[in-house]
Amino acid sequence: MQISEILFPELCLLGEQATSRKKALQILAQSLQQHDNALDDFEVLKALITREQLGSTAIGNGVALPHARTADCQKPVGALLSLEEGVDFSAPDQEVVDLMFCLLVPENYDFQKLGGLNQIVELFQDKVLRAQIRNAHNGQALYDIMLGALEMCDSVELKENAPNNETNHS
Repeated sequence: MQISEILFPELCLLGEQATSRKKALQILAQSLQQHDNALDDFEVLKALITREQLGSTAIGNGVALPHARTADCQKPVGALLSLEEGVDFSAPDQEVVDLMFCLLVPENYDFQKLGGLNQIVELFQDKVLRAQIRNAHNGQALYDIMLGALEMCDSVELKENAPNNETNHS
């Protein structure tokens, strides 16, 4: 499964205000519940907080990738959040987090099936992409930026894995 199959424009949130990690996770939980009424935002929040207690999901450069499993979740779903101001996430580089890509999966889901998760980590290492996301004007723009970056990444990956078409004429 690819990230482009689980991220939707209504789950790309821009300019939200949070005063803490918990409040940011609450915004994500509520948006996921609004997208899928089968989800209980309290249970989603509890699962995200429980995962954060195991260790911060911040990866540096103002980015965190909170993720969790819940019984209510029937299929993987993602949400992208760009905060007005960063919050403390105990990041390895000590920077506050203002960009979050949240992933929610069913309780028994194998994260390895979601091949795009490593791709998301790689994408957020790109300084230009982070700047584009931070400068987006609305949720649809956030969505378009992410899909464009994913398509670009897929295109580069395809070129790198393509067989060499040069023939040897010796």
